[in-house]
Amino acid sequence: MFAEKLGYFAGEFRISVFACCCMPNHFHLYLRTKEANLSRFMQSFLTSFCISSNKKRRTSGHIFQGRFKAHLVEDELYRSRLSRYIHLNPVRIQALRDANLEERHNHLREFKWSSYSSYLGISNPEKWLECAPILSSWGVKKREQMLNYARYVEEGLLKNLENPFDSVVEQSIIGSDRFIDRIKRKYLLQRTGDKNEEHSLVHLQQSFSVDEVINHVSLVLGVKSSLLLKRKSGHRDARRLAMYCVCTYCRNTHSFNDLAQCFSVSASALTQARDKVRDDSSPSFHDVLKKIDNALQEQKT
Repeated sequence: MFAEKLGYFAGEFRISVFACCCMPNHFHLYLRTKEANLSRFMQSFLTSFCISSNKKRRTSGHIFQGRFKAHLVEDELYRSRLSRYIHLNPVRIQALRDANLEERHNHLREFKWSSYSSYLGISNPEKWLECAPILSSWGVKKREQMLNYARYVEEGLLKNLENPFDSVVEQSIIGSDRFIDRIKRKYLLQRTGDKNEEHSLVHLQQSFSVDEVINHVSLVLGVKSSLLLKRKSGHRDARRLAMYCVCTYCRNTHSFNDLAQCFSVSASALTQARDKVRDDSSPSFHDVLKKIDNALQEQKT
């Protein structure tokens, strides 16, 4: 029923479905919308499924908890990584934590509620499933594409792979810096359409000035604002954190080049400093970030 509803409403709303996986308590979809209608599509799809499911089981009430989460993805750069993440969901369950490689391999390929078996030619793909855009990156002939893609996905059975959602910017966009800048400038800052569309992107229209961010970093860290902007000030870690925060909170109205000039560095040096801070997983670092974020949000309200 889930697959039937997904296919029907994908057709109604002109949605391309590239990958899907339906787990017992959640599901993942990799979609492309030809129109700004994601919210209307999801509402129609999930409402129809809920009504039909309740009718069949003679129950009532909600099936899904909360609103769906949506991330905008730079397709060419992330399509394979994202589809692999979706297709590996069935082997991430607790029940398979101690299973051997063969058991996990078999479970992955035999899992019924995933598009992965269609990608390998094990089962016939649903009419609404579009495998070609992803498989096209893995060879010339279809058989070659399937084998290469299978090797790529099943690397995840042998080692821990990077989670593509670790690259999410402000919980909304997965892509290169250039892609993120283009989306923000061309679509988010100038849009006047339905505010319910791209719900998870709306907050990106809000922005802070560089001075506002630097002042709050200064207060939280106890370092003068002028020293955060000055090269060779003796406060390298604080300066890097300031660069990270400026990249996070000021990207809507400033380019990387503009932000880099504030710190008297190149754009590449700015992004390197940002990435170094972003990779820090220490609790103390996250506590500092939380304090800065809370201060900025209080200012907005």
